Amino acid sequence: MKVSQSLLSSAAALLAVTAQAEPPGFDPFAVDVNRLEAPSNPNHLEPMPAYDPDGYDQAVFRSLVGDDLGELWMIVKPSFNPEYAVIVRHEIEYAKSDDPFDRRIESEKWVVERAEAKKQIWQWKDIGGGRSVLDIKVTKDVIRSRVEITKEFASQMFSAWQSVLRSTRYPDEDYRGLDGATFQFYCHHNLFGEVWTPRTGLPRMLTDLGFQLAEVATATDEGRPDSIAKCVEIAKKITAENQKLE
Repeated sequence: MKVSQSLLSSAAALLAVTAQAEPPGFDPFAVDVNRLEAPSNPNHLEPMPAYDPDGYDQAVFRSLVGDDLGELWMIVKPSFNPEYAVIVRHEIEYAKSDDPFDRRIESEKWVVERAEAKKQIWQWKDIGGGRSVLDIKVTKDVIRSRVEITKEFASQMFSAWQSVLRSTRYPDEDYRGLDGATFQFYCHHNLFGEVWTPRTGLPRMLTDLGFQLAEVATATDEGRPDSIAKCVEIAKKITAENQKLE
């Protein structure tokens, strides 16, 4: 089976070192943990691959995002930890009618959802004789947290996502490493981009916004207003940074 470059890199790292326990207080959501650094750090996202040779991207997407594409999402694929995502959804219920063209909205709401696989979606499977193969499959074993948000807040998040995704382009050089995470982003209509472990610039700001948006989904009722305010603050900084680049 042909394996994608990201999986080959992770597989090489796994074979090169023995498994180690993460230190106390390790935060899998942090992008600035003490990891191997890449040679460069572009100030933009790059296009996502047009094909998925081993089915890994599709398995992650189907497991975490599912049938409803959502208004925007960030999918995170760490090298050695379970995959997770944050999604903003616009959920609409239409009035029941015998007229197929009747699209009257009966109710609607905006929701932010955090989804994390309980186990890493790609794993090595022992097939005997000292041999292993990649075991990649869609899973329903996912932890989900979701909460309703305002349309205004959802719009602010969408504007930030869209502004960064519209500047997606190919990097000048290969900047990826073995130990880190791949971050993939989407917002409608059909804007996609990805980056590997960003440290500075707009990609880092957008991943920080994604982390904070995930906090909105998991925060207590008392703590949620603070998480929302932090999201708005980051979104404004992204807008300001884009205006400088223009």
